[in-house]
Parts: sequence; structure tokens; C-alpha cells
Amino acid sequence: MNPKVSVIVPVYNTEKYIRECLDSIVNQTLKDIEIIIINDKSPDNSLSIINEYQKQDERIVLIDKKVNEGVGKARNDGIKVAHGDFVIFMDSDDLYSNDTALEHLYNAAVENNVKVSAGRRESLTEEGKIELFNNPLIEYDLSFGQEGLMNYKDFQYDYGYQCYLINRRMLKENNILFPLYSRFQDPPFFVKTMYAANEYFFIDESVYRYRLLPSSSKISMKKTLDMLDGIVDNICFAKENGLVKLYYLTALRMKNEVSYMAIHNLFDDADNELLYKLIRANSLVDVEWIKHNGYDIDEPFVLDVFKYAVETAGKYEELRKKKILKPIRILFRN
Repeated sequence: MNPKVSVIVPVYNTEKYIRECLDSIVNQTLKDIEIIIINDKSPDNSLSIINEYQKQDERIVLIDKKVNEGVGKARNDGIKVAHGDFVIFMDSDDLYSNDTALEHLYNAAVENNVKVSAGRRESLTEEGKIELFNNPLIEYDLSFGQEGLMNYKDFQYDYGYQCYLINRRMLKENNILFPLYSRFQDPPFFVKTMYAANEYFFIDESVYRYRLLPSSSKISMKKTLDMLDGIVDNICFAKENGLVKLYYLTALRMKNEVSYMAIHNLFDDADNELLYKLIRANSLVDVEWIKHNGYDIDEPFVLDVFKYAVETAGKYEELRKKKILKPIRILFRN
């Protein structure tokens, strides 16, 4: 028989946290699980720690990759070898909130005959403080509601996929995998998964503890371009499937989060690839559709990074040389 749940854990450079992570998995009260660990050619001591745990627990399956291919590919490798009726994803610097998390998620899915079950997420600060992860939901006027059956079309959020137990066969039948982006590969996977599931059962308890770590290393050109590609994936999917709340949320992510990352890379964009992609993404935002559905958004919709580029171009020769800034100036004036 297949195990009830496959826990998929990509690992890269997390020797400081991986013991706590693995302890939280192997100590789950749901014992009928397989633990698929993908070592993505981690250069630190993570592999030896994984080997130590594998010797003690036969449920651990190790994929030891000889080439680093990124977290999206690692998760896809885990999905492809998984045997569980359900899969769930764990980041190797995070942990479960309690020992009953998997048991409660599994029971909720089976007893309510749904493809997906979910719980709440906590944040763990560097100082060790545990906080309920609510701020983004409040900011975007989203709510989990009370425990019970929910419809994704009433929620339409894009983050927090680690809190969701997912039917493996549903993923296979719908050919849902992670895009191979270095950043923002989770939301396109999650959105497609939840749309395919439609209904899911929410349990009103914390199941996942997300560790907050410094993020300065995330602002690179590749990660900026990849996040932009993921944002475009989601905004197109939302429009095609009538998910206006997700569409609005994604437009705001583009205006704020993508702009923030792009500003740090404008001077390195020698071939204007970033600016061209930003212009295309900006052009996809249908302000009229958003407003028609009751959401407030600036019109015309112009990414913050364009305002920065236009205002800064007069000060820096590198930006003045970019011919592409001329149409951006016209766009911003209009």
C-alpha cells in the first residue's frame, strides 16, 4: 500500500536548521508517511546530517543530486518519485507547528472527501518569537473564515502553499509542476493546484512554522526576472479563469514587490531585458476589469519602478543611455 502522505523537502545550505526541520517531520503522530529529501548539491554539512537521519528512519528517501538545479526542479523531482496518497512540501529551514499537523490535515482531507486540506501558518522570527501569519491577509482584505469547507474562488490567495496537503493523483492528472524559476515558483504552482481542487477543507489551527530569515540575497537580476515571469504567469491565469481577486492582488505585487526588486537592478540591465519585460507586464493589467469588479487601483496603472527610472535618469549616465526610457517617459506622463 502507498503511504498516506509524502513530505517533500528540498535541501540547500540549511545545516543550521535542518535537524529541527527533520525532527518536526519524523516525530509526527501520523506515522504512515514517506519523507523525500532532495539534496540539491548543498555545499555545507546538510548531506551528512540527512544521512544520519536516514540510518535511523527507513521512511526517509534521499535524492542526492550531483548538480544544483534549483528548488523548483527539486520539488518536481520529489513529486515524480512520491508514492503517497497526498503530498505536502516543507522548506528545510522551517518546521511543523506541532506533532499532530499531518494527522489533522490528512484526516480533514479524507473525512471530507476533498483533494486539498489546509491549516494556518506561523512566522518564526530570528529572535525566536512566534507570530500568526495574518498581515498580508488583512492588507488584501482576505480571510480564511471559520473551520470548514471552502471554495478557492472565494479566497484567491497565492502564498502559503506549505500549509496545504494536496492529492498527488490530482497533480499528476492535471500535469501541475513547479515552474523552474529561482524566485516566485511557488505561487503559479499553488494557484493552479487550488483552481484544480476547487474546494478544500480548512482546519482552524497552525500547522506550519515559517522561519523569517534575512532576504538581501534575493535581490539579483535573475531572481527579479524570474519573479516577473511568475507574476505574468499568475496574472494571465487569473484573467483566463475569471479570478479577479487574484488578478488584483497580482497587479499589486507587480507594482510593489517587483518594482522594489527591479529598482535594485536597473543599472545592471545592459540589454534592457528587464525594462522590456516590465513594460509587457505593465501592459497586461486591465484596470477597467479590476474597477468594474469593485477594487480600487490607480489609473493609469504604472509600476513604481518606471517613476523611479524616469526621475533618476537625469542623474545617472547609465540610465540616460537607455533608449527604452523614452517610451516609458511618454507612458508615465500619460
